[in-house]
Amino acid sequence: MSADEVDPAFAWVSDPELVAIYDVENSGGWDHEFYLELAEELGAEQVVDIGCGTGVFGILLAGQGISVTGVDPSAAMIDVARARTAAAADATDFAARLSPPPHWIHGFADQLPAQSADLAVMEGHVAQYFLSRADWEAVLGEAFRALKPGGHLAFEVRNPTALELDAWDPESTRETHPHPAGGEFTSWMEIAEITEDRAEGALITARAHNILPDSRVIIAEETLRYRPLNVLRQTLSAAGFLPVQIWGDWDREELTEDSPEMIFLVQKPA
Repeated sequence: MSADEVDPAFAWVSDPELVAIYDVENSGGWDHEFYLELAEELGAEQVVDIGCGTGVFGILLAGQGISVTGVDPSAAMIDVARARTAAAADATDFAARLSPPPHWIHGFADQLPAQSADLAVMEGHVAQYFLSRADWEAVLGEAFRALKPGGHLAFEVRNPTALELDAWDPESTRETHPHPAGGEFTSWMEIAEITEDRAEGALITARAHNILPDSRVIIAEETLRYRPLNVLRQTLSAAGFLPVQIWGDWDREELTEDSPEMIFLVQKPA
């Protein structure tokens, strides 16, 4: 699949109107803060952001003097990332630190330069977008290739043993936000389909309803893979990574069955 082809499971990422409200609906910054602190602790100077989306995290990294390369298959999201970078470069209180500016690639992780990064990150639950075992193993291989010896990979997935699917309904998820272009939009989600898979982890498709300021309704679906811990450990090891740490939440709590997240830090051998 080329970067210009969109998997039907993620057609929403190619719709500029949905991309425009993506950051509003996903405005929580706890994951960004976590990975920024981690990059500082690891002394990372070059970071690759796999599935960089609209560039929010990459620009934060660049603002700390870190060289950033972000890659994403969504042209609409890369367009936003480039526009955001240009706007940040025009801000007098930020431009001096944004050097060099992030490099955005419309494509896939196989386009990242080899042994170019101290740290590779997949944030925003990007790791769950790789639905097949082959695709997941492929992106792990590309992350390994892009890292320098001794470099680290960090990513998070939702913990499949702690999902509260009963709360994924219109009443519980309905929210109204300011629209970037003016007015307000309302959105909610519901479970469209669950495909159980004991070996690989369930596939869960969520259907999002979005009412735009002009009253138009856009409905889009998103499918994520909920891999169990043993599969993630196995595939990371097979890709050549060494285990470092697994946390259960953004405050670095120990992972338990009830933890909302599984946050991985692994290392490429030196």
